[in-house]
Amino acid sequence: MSTSDSFALLRATAAVQRLDTELTVHPGDRQRERTYLVHRAALADRAVPALADVEDPEASEQDAEDTARRLLEHDRAHRTGHGPVPAADARWNTDARGYARQEHAAAVRDEHDQEHVRRGPEHA
Repeated sequence: MSTSDSFALLRATAAVQRLDTELTVHPGDRQRERTYLVHRAALADRAVPALADVEDPEASEQDAEDTARRLLEHDRAHRTGHGPVPAADARWNTDARGYARQEHAAAVRDEHDQEHVRRGPEHA
């Protein structure tokens, strides 16, 4: 793993920890909960290869699957998906991590667009 990949995972871990803290301060906030689930699932998915040398690969694979499944179940229950293929689509029954990847990509695009609007087009 390259140094830049390690730093990206470290930044993602810190972001997930901040989101977890926000949930503690604002319990029951569905939007914050979903944001946490999206970023937690993405982190777990990205961490699988990074953790292969330090823990049982099955454990990190299972964590990635479990966190992706939590996001999928949340979006199915609340109809809160943002990606092009809805959570209700049967394809996700066997590919929860694919769903999490789709939703993380949509979240990153949304965050980028919001930052662009906040800063104005001159900072694009």
